[in-house]
Amino acid sequence: MIKMQRRFNRSYHKPLSSTTRKFSEIMTTAIPEEILSAAKEYIVAGQFNAADAILSSLKQEYPLSKDVARLWCSLAMRTGRTAEVPTYAENIYAQSDSDFHKAHWAHVLGTAQFLLLDLTTAQTWFTDTLNRLMTLAKAGKVPPQREKSKIRPSDENVFVTGKAEQLLWSTCAELAKSNIQAFPYAGTLLGLVRNGCLLEFDKDLDIAVWMDSWESCCTALEQSGWARAPMRIEYANYRDYIHPELGITLDVCGLQREKRRITGGFSLPGYPDDYQRIAVFPSFDLIQQDTNYGTAWFPREPEKILTAFYGDWRTPNPHWDTVVSARNLENFTLLVRCYAYHRLAQHWLTGNLEKAWYYAHQIALKDPDDTIALRSRQWLEQVMIRLQREIPAWPTNRRQRRVYTRMVADLFHQGHINFLKAAQALGTHLTVCVVSDERVLQNKGKMPVMSQTERAAAVAACKYVDAVTTETLDKVTLAFMQRHGFDVYTFACGSEQERQDKYRLCKDLPSDMIQELAYTAGISTSTIVLRILESAKKNNREKP
Repeated sequence: MIKMQRRFNRSYHKPLSSTTRKFSEIMTTAIPEEILSAAKEYIVAGQFNAADAILSSLKQEYPLSKDVARLWCSLAMRTGRTAEVPTYAENIYAQSDSDFHKAHWAHVLGTAQFLLLDLTTAQTWFTDTLNRLMTLAKAGKVPPQREKSKIRPSDENVFVTGKAEQLLWSTCAELAKSNIQAFPYAGTLLGLVRNGCLLEFDKDLDIAVWMDSWESCCTALEQSGWARAPMRIEYANYRDYIHPELGITLDVCGLQREKRRITGGFSLPGYPDDYQRIAVFPSFDLIQQDTNYGTAWFPREPEKILTAFYGDWRTPNPHWDTVVSARNLENFTLLVRCYAYHRLAQHWLTGNLEKAWYYAHQIALKDPDDTIALRSRQWLEQVMIRLQREIPAWPTNRRQRRVYTRMVADLFHQGHINFLKAAQALGTHLTVCVVSDERVLQNKGKMPVMSQTERAAAVAACKYVDAVTTETLDKVTLAFMQRHGFDVYTFACGSEQERQDKYRLCKDLPSDMIQELAYTAGISTSTIVLRILESAKKNNREKP
């Protein structure tokens, strides 16, 4: 930013503070690209006053410039001046002479009216955007695709390095000290339960709190250093905070406990039902759990929340949009529809046809009678076929049949592979527990050749295995199977004694949950060890 400002000043020989005088002196019919770039960089950097100093003067000098209008409207919607956008943008819309430019300005107008909570007008403008984009598609035209943002290296991604998770637990533990039951929620809860860590592609932390602690929670967060982020729509039960050092966003969601259910979403008191977004959960309880930062709260049965949200939450779906896709929406209201139209049009305008298709499809799933979404999806597919791009596929969200097994997997061999292949065939997802070195010693009277870490790495590399765990429980209980969503427990037995031991391990399970598989004869870890010893003896005998 400093280099950019120096370059700007060096080019025009005057400081930014004399913006108005400078423009009148140097501007001709064409707007210098460097001035527009400077304004854009100031907006991206959050230096809104500097951007306004440039754009306000440009707006007066070039009232019909689309480039100036685009940046000025973007700035206005970030700085609480959204009400000034419609009149200005409608003038630019009227002067535009192509479907693409009219589609762009209709989208700007729809976004402004959405933020001003005139949802009926917003829907009208978004519909105009999509109709014009479909007209372009019929003519074989597609908006150019913008460059995709670079993926941050893992050593810079705070959700991979663990910094975000540390911040999550320290924040929840600090709130717990103030008797505030704040707990992981939404995508944050999904990552912790499904992956054992935060989702690496996540962009923020999600926590929930009961509405009777809402104000005290928000106060405590601000007192502990979290900065409240300005929101373009102020909901009564949803706020954003920014951590000043790490730059991580924290989404705080308020949940209301009712008689037989819990509700959340986006609440706009004083507005009609179509302006609300209500998400419904079955009743659930919280428990306390120890963390490295103190005691924090966590759902007793997180699967209840995740199933309500996602349905089959164990199947990753990177295209899921919680606002639109959530399975527990009470109604697909006008508020949600406008948000979905906004995102659909936004991706289409920037040439991201696959992402646009996903939004059109999600709207159609919620409302099969939405002709705008159905026609948009159809034209997007035709364009992608013409461009020889693969048409996306939305996960079917069918229930998985999850299989669980335990094994030593020492000196990983063909017998292990045969067993894992057969185990995976029992369902749609296979989780393997590679038992600890201590448990092997206890059961077999000797340590394995390979450590648990080495054995787990070998199993994880097998294509028939979907997940590996190393948590070795004393027995496999029905509660354990239900808690993790496992449908089948399977094993193979090399001897009658091993069979008795395996069935004793899962004696609490119903018989239809247990599946014994065939054992591969002729090969085992013991026979491989014997081969190695025989080979070593033979080599020693042959040495001169």
